[in-house]
Amino acid sequence: MPKTLVVPVRKTAPLSRTKPGLKHVVRSALRSAVHSPANRQRAQQLVWDWVGAKWPRLLPSPSEMERGHFEYAVPGQELLVKTSGDGSVWTLAVAYNERRGTRTWMTRAVVADTGDADLIGLETSCTDVPDAPLVVAPPRLLGSWVERLELEDGSVAVLGAPREVNDKVQLAAFCKHVLSVKRRLPVIALANKPNSRFYGVDPRGLAEAVRGLAHVACLTPEIAPGVAEQLGHEFGIVPGAARIYAPGFGANAQLRDHPLVRDSRAAGQKSEDAGAFRRLLCQKVCALSVHAHDFEALLQPG
Repeated sequence: MPKTLVVPVRKTAPLSRTKPGLKHVVRSALRSAVHSPANRQRAQQLVWDWVGAKWPRLLPSPSEMERGHFEYAVPGQELLVKTSGDGSVWTLAVAYNERRGTRTWMTRAVVADTGDADLIGLETSCTDVPDAPLVVAPPRLLGSWVERLELEDGSVAVLGAPREVNDKVQLAAFCKHVLSVKRRLPVIALANKPNSRFYGVDPRGLAEAVRGLAHVACLTPEIAPGVAEQLGHEFGIVPGAARIYAPGFGANAQLRDHPLVRDSRAAGQKSEDAGAFRRLLCQKVCALSVHAHDFEALLQPG
């Protein structure tokens, strides 16, 4: 039996109208190596799986999922699905209020047929509340897309695992990707010290945390100095720290745009919170993502 639309008393405007004072905190827009209706349908189903896991009260019936336009709301949660007139752009937006906070969060997921490729996008925003702590983490939906769809960035596969850079051939490919004008995701480069596997952060945990938002590369102590030789000495890699190469890196790159991030905690604190440095890097990558993608362009049909 179809659900009855529930319209609660809201402090915020419905999703069908623009919410004022939103702060964008995460954005991603990725092309799929596969271009087909079945691929786009799979991407949409992963969105519905995500909604069902987090907000089961908002999940519509299968027949309602097939509709081009659907709105549903329960107290503190809203869902809106739209499809462009020509059917090329499918958008799902969900908003919810924090249980123990004052913010409203909104995530939009887009699955689009650009004509020559399938493109998926995600944007998370929240109401800007002054003086209230803001903890940002990429939605799990982005990880599901990376795991189950063949996504790429500048012709390089988007993975949820770090890439190993162990020889001169892999170093050349790494530098080519960093310099690529087609790259839209940051590259986080890590290096370990000789006779040690310590990178300053767990590479696998970091790669999983930023999947769909950044690439992670691990360079051996023998190969890491070659990065400075090819990209510039000021942009080299330091063992135990993380160099973030933002999109647009090139001959005119400014050091402030491609920072070397160190774990500034005292040595005695490392065992107490081994994930703190990973979360710091994740926060920086999320901030970079907001400026790296023209999300609104995804919403234009055709």
